[in-house]
Amino acid sequence: MPQSYAPLFVGSYQSADRQGIHILRLDAESGSLSKLGGVAGIDNPSFLAYNAATSVLYAVGETEPDGAVVAYAYDAATHTLTEINRQPSQGGAPCHLAIDPSGAWLVVVNYSGGNISLYPIGERGALGEPVQSVAHEGGSVNAERQEGPHPHSIYAVPGTPYYLACDLGTDKIYTYRLNAAAGRLEAVRETDATPGSGPRHLGLHPTRPFVYMIDELMSRIVAFKLNADEGSLEPLQTVSTLPMEYGGESYCAEVAVSADGRYVYGSNRGHDSIVSFRVGEDGGLSLIGHTPSGGHFPRHFLALPDGRWLLAANQNGDNIVVMRIDEDGFPQQTGSEYKMTKPVCVRLG
Repeated sequence: MPQSYAPLFVGSYQSADRQGIHILRLDAESGSLSKLGGVAGIDNPSFLAYNAATSVLYAVGETEPDGAVVAYAYDAATHTLTEINRQPSQGGAPCHLAIDPSGAWLVVVNYSGGNISLYPIGERGALGEPVQSVAHEGGSVNAERQEGPHPHSIYAVPGTPYYLACDLGTDKIYTYRLNAAAGRLEAVRETDATPGSGPRHLGLHPTRPFVYMIDELMSRIVAFKLNADEGSLEPLQTVSTLPMEYGGESYCAEVAVSADGRYVYGSNRGHDSIVSFRVGEDGGLSLIGHTPSGGHFPRHFLALPDGRWLLAANQNGDNIVVMRIDEDGFPQQTGSEYKMTKPVCVRLG
């Protein structure tokens, strides 16, 4: 077992004159979090992606009317991040990004821009100028939240050229094929979600053909069977992320599958909890229970690969809460936390 988990990179909603990205260490025995470093110079570095092969961290700058995406070189000896370069996001409120498994491309989604941008990655992790912007069209039934397209996340499907992109505004999951030779994302198909549900994030099973979509507006997780040859999704099951007796306002955020594929976790903002499910042989989910997030508005969380810890980033609680995962896959509060302003995303280096 590791003595510590480092680095942990945390993105936040913070102004450029303050350290918006923190570098942390988690003690593997005590569960305590401590700060190793950080970097300023970017407004609202909310979502992050890390390429361990090149030691390069990518961060979106979630601003309006246009955002940014920034590449940083990470020095493990000094725990410092040094900016390599940055590019415009080509749209407002970039909120999620994905590194292609080849390491040659970066894909960014712009929530209010309604589009997806593609960037080549050059030597030492530098970002090339964007080569494509794919615009979504349409809306859905929620006049306040779905007046137009709002892509919220994008994921590479391992072992395939496909990407899956959730769009909260159009109630769809879009399948794209990355044509690396042409430097283009090519539209393949669309999977409809329940009208008004607001698809937000996905969790891909590590070994089996299952994908779990969390919707923001109806507080549910939908299990799909993935056809990796075609990039198509077949719905299998829909479950609520909230207790039956809960009648308050709540909005889902993150979903993740444990590294061993046995559990699925989701975050509830409003109910302020992490919900835990057991994965069945058929990919279906059975509820384990709900763990208080230890703060308000858990926007993101990280379930560490060894299955021992879960870190919940409470955006409006200004803290990251450490939970120990028991032998049944259920996160338990430890009393350990790290205070910082509006944490949004936690990534393991």
